[in-house]
Amino acid sequence: MKILVVTTAFPRWPGDGHGSFIWEAVRAVAQQGVQMSVIATHSPGAATHERIEGVEIWRPRYWWPERMEVLRKEAAGLPVIWRKYPLARLQIVPFAAIYALATARMVRSADLIHAHWTIPAANALLARALYRRPLLVTVHGSDIDLVTANPAGAWLTRRVLRRCDRVMAVSRHLAGATAALGVPAGRINVIPEPVDSGLFAPAAPEGSAPLLVFAGSLVPRKGVTYLLQAMPPILRAFPDYRLVIVGDGSQRAELERQAQNLALGQGVTFTGALSQSDVRQWMQRARLLVLPSIEEGLGVVLLEALACGTPVVASRVGGIPDIVTPAVGRLVAPGDPGQLAEAVCALLGDQPAWAEMSGRARERIVAEYDSERIAGRHIALYRSMLA
Repeated sequence: MKILVVTTAFPRWPGDGHGSFIWEAVRAVAQQGVQMSVIATHSPGAATHERIEGVEIWRPRYWWPERMEVLRKEAAGLPVIWRKYPLARLQIVPFAAIYALATARMVRSADLIHAHWTIPAANALLARALYRRPLLVTVHGSDIDLVTANPAGAWLTRRVLRRCDRVMAVSRHLAGATAALGVPAGRINVIPEPVDSGLFAPAAPEGSAPLLVFAGSLVPRKGVTYLLQAMPPILRAFPDYRLVIVGDGSQRAELERQAQNLALGQGVTFTGALSQSDVRQWMQRARLLVLPSIEEGLGVVLLEALACGTPVVASRVGGIPDIVTPAVGRLVAPGDPGQLAEAVCALLGDQPAWAEMSGRARERIVAEYDSERIAGRHIALYRSMLA
């Protein structure tokens, strides 16, 4: 099989964490003998064409001068960038045209198109019509939860998803939301995002440090403001602990001011955006990973932390309950700092429960979310569509 992957999120260079879960899915499928090629969004400084581990990657330029390209300026995704950067609204038109033409050119040598998010799927519809290739789209969260909040976005999303041959949802929540848009349930497959359990693995025997870690984009939907509100009671109960906030985004300055207003001092550290290996090291050292999102398609950072043997506390929202069971973590109501603080303190204060969760966390990820297992499910779906 020859699969053409089209995506707006993809690593820009080695070690880049932007869209790393897409690369992991592509890499894992390629390792099982499927010929994979990728069309991704270009960023200033990124190669326009390269081959990595046998996968051919194209990133067509869409704006000149190159340094002015903004559609991958932040990891939060196109819906956020669209609102924050007026230039993005100008660049989306040439981007869509160039992207659609590149997809049409590349698809002639492919058997199937696999689009990630609905905007790449919309651009791939031209290639599907011209060359009659099956089109699969994976919805990850923002394309369903954010874009459809706007009437025009909802209309476009419905039209695109209904014209795709199959839809892959990374969680049961997204599958239900996709069906609510009018896509027949029989055309929706739930296959979660994969995690490289070889890369994300428990650290050396010295174990965890007195750390809580958040990893992700600093945007409102991640709910970091509620985590900061929960920190005063947590630090009163566990003064040796500190919170490390890994990531960057439009809300960072606001969150840093909030931490100062709460007098958290040395209890909170903002690291900014880090490489994938650095994020992994923080996860390995952490006692808990906390994800207080108010909406979430699945939560890849949860998979990565659990693969490291790090239990989690997260919001009971979106696709998170697919991952976080009582055996590996705790769920709390979104937007509730009190519940968040209570759940964190309960786990920090119960060493036997924490140790049992840590052991089960890795087992759960390897059994259900490991890259090789998820790649096998992708390949089975590709074959069924081609049949």
